Amino acid sequence: MSKIDFPKLTTELTSPIIHVWLGCCKDTVEAWQAMNPNKSLAARMIITLAGLRMEEPTAATWWNENRDEVKKLASWDEFAQKVKDHFVPSNWRMTGLAAFYAIHQGPSHFADFAKALQQARNSLASAGAGFTISDSMLKNHLLFHAHPILRLHVTGQQVFPYASMKVDALIANMSSVWDSLLAEKVVRLPVPGMPSPLTIPPAATVASPSSSLPTPPASASSTPSQLPPLMHAEREALRAVNGCFHCRKTPQTPGWVKYRSDTCPGDAALGIPPRNLLSVVAAVGPVGFSADYKEGYAPVAAVMPVYDNEEDSFSSATDDSDLSQRN
Repeated sequence: MSKIDFPKLTTELTSPIIHVWLGCCKDTVEAWQAMNPNKSLAARMIITLAGLRMEEPTAATWWNENRDEVKKLASWDEFAQKVKDHFVPSNWRMTGLAAFYAIHQGPSHFADFAKALQQARNSLASAGAGFTISDSMLKNHLLFHAHPILRLHVTGQQVFPYASMKVDALIANMSSVWDSLLAEKVVRLPVPGMPSPLTIPPAATVASPSSSLPTPPASASSTPSQLPPLMHAEREALRAVNGCFHCRKTPQTPGWVKYRSDTCPGDAALGIPPRNLLSVVAAVGPVGFSADYKEGYAPVAAVMPVYDNEEDSFSSATDDSDLSQRN
């Protein structure tokens, strides 16, 4: 008779982790029974062996406090339900679905984006009808929430059989195009210290979001932050979604408020100064200058908005009614 060996539960107790662990335990029991057709294990023994593998501190405490009660359960399924009732929130399906649809590539590496999407999809594998993510849904999200420059290059390929393409083939195709864009410096990865662009709600306990474009520095600063100059591709990407060239935020950024680029409020928490800082410009004539004129011209001082050559490059398509930016 072979030994039954349940997997350990040691990592953070998220809904996906709990479901995966319970599923692996059930598969372990079924595999043991298949290899030992003439043997059987009582539900109490199965539950005890599984409970001893609950080594994560919170789970171990729960087991120690409730083991006498749960050992009396009549079946494995009752034990599994008891674990889910305690550790899995009732709204875990909606939370997982929201986490999936909130993921955007941003300026991060495409491989990280694809991995995050696949993990979010896998967390919903046991969610049931209406919550599982099909291959078509995953493909659509991969393509249309990728970096805008990557999406344009992928969809612009002369041969791109999207309808019949498998998920793995699409990921391989987009990875290849992304690597080419990086090599040709059409796009660039964020500098060290920039936040992760992957967008997932805090309730899902995954990385914090941003838009699919250049992002401001993550750490707060008491002095104004000097962001790196925008590359042409980044400017075009910001322009496409009505983003701001000054703070690099977009309408998808949490807390976004419409404004003109010349009145950008910046972000004090991130050390980004507002655009409406003022500069004093003085025009002073030479000694005796005003005495030469009857009207008595005097030196003039004017207060002007700060001018930034990078951000104040207006195009002929500028519309004064645009509330979010001026290009």
